[in-house]
Amino acid sequence: MNNKLVLLACPITAVGHVNAVIGALTPLARRGHRVIIVLEKAFAGKAIPYGFEECVMTYKKDDDVQKPGETFAKRLWENKVIGNFTSTEKMQNMRWMVENEGNRNDELVFGKTVKMAIEQYKPDLIYVDNCSLTPPIYYSGIPWIKNMSTVPLFYILEDDVPPGCSGFPSDVSTDKIKEFNKFREYLFFSSWYNDIFEKMGYARYPDDRMMPETQVMNVYAYPEELNFPFIRNRNWFNLEVFNKVPMTFNCTLKDYVPKPFYENNLNGKFSGKYIYISMGSMGSVDLVLMNRLVNVLRNTNHKYIVSKGPRYEEYELADNMFGDRYLPQTKIVPLVDLVITHGGNNTITETFAMGKPMIVMPLFADQFDNAQRLHETGLGAHIHPYEYKDEELIETIDRLLNDEQLLSRLISAAKRIHSIDKHEELADKIEELVFKK
Repeated sequence: MNNKLVLLACPITAVGHVNAVIGALTPLARRGHRVIIVLEKAFAGKAIPYGFEECVMTYKKDDDVQKPGETFAKRLWENKVIGNFTSTEKMQNMRWMVENEGNRNDELVFGKTVKMAIEQYKPDLIYVDNCSLTPPIYYSGIPWIKNMSTVPLFYILEDDVPPGCSGFPSDVSTDKIKEFNKFREYLFFSSWYNDIFEKMGYARYPDDRMMPETQVMNVYAYPEELNFPFIRNRNWFNLEVFNKVPMTFNCTLKDYVPKPFYENNLNGKFSGKYIYISMGSMGSVDLVLMNRLVNVLRNTNHKYIVSKGPRYEEYELADNMFGDRYLPQTKIVPLVDLVITHGGNNTITETFAMGKPMIVMPLFADQFDNAQRLHETGLGAHIHPYEYKDEELIETIDRLLNDEQLLSRLISAAKRIHSIDKHEELADKIEELVFKK
């Protein structure tokens, strides 16, 4: 009997989703199993160092290919999904962005690529990270696992659970839940998407669903200290963090920043604290947001390491800052004292697993939920990215840096996460699913 499985991974070709799938499945690749991942051309080569094979598709002309995530970030900005709008307004704007002719064509390309990959590689199992299930997977009869790389709330549409992407507290009223869920139904039921499925030659899903329920396994990652009881009780498999990074390295910050920045004592006023800032490729396209952060934080005695993003040449940093277009985040975060972030799920879970305090300034989708959850558990801070007062941000930074009780709780949580190996446990379960069929 062949004891090596063939697994086909089909994530949304966005940075967070691709990184999550790579993190979840790397143990299987290390065990010698054949793991093939479907990727857009902008991501080509990303998964190969982890032992994956790549099935690369092209949505656009080769000369349109940019850094992963940059095209999507600009689309979010242009469609007012990024900017000073409410979570409800952003949910509405996202629908207008999603249901357009360009996305229709992308879905057709993705479906054809997946169909070809199934025929070529003949996988034993398919691993899906998406809001919709392309019909070549469903109608292949091959078992598939649903990977949930966002906050798990995103995948629930019920009247007694805070809606994903809302940022509502856990005790929100049923009326508010129902009202917000009206704007989320298109994420679960869509005649528009099922029209595409028919165009591909497949039958519509029951009730025009976007994604039927998997009969195999649901996988998500959310630290237990932040988890919701109604999520914990669903019998989903919780990795807690998709990419577990060591809490310490045999290096220091001077290995990643210029010598003049590292040695700058800010005229004798340096607090000794380093803060990492990343608003993601999505948030950093907003120059109003980034310039405001720079102008407020230039007046503090801390030093900042800034991931500047796609528009890195269009704004200047202050003397107490160093930054570049992209930085090795997972190498830098273990070495700093605090993280200011937009609140993407991978950043939240990875930073939490490193025991670092966070200030979340949410911009989009499940970032609102992460900010709210850190706030209501007392394990971080939530600040509005556009409507904060200068002193609010500065005082919050100083409070978190000096909260010894919080730092102790975070270190304890990080040590607990590192004391168990959920990734190997998931690999065991996947092997059992295939070999015991």
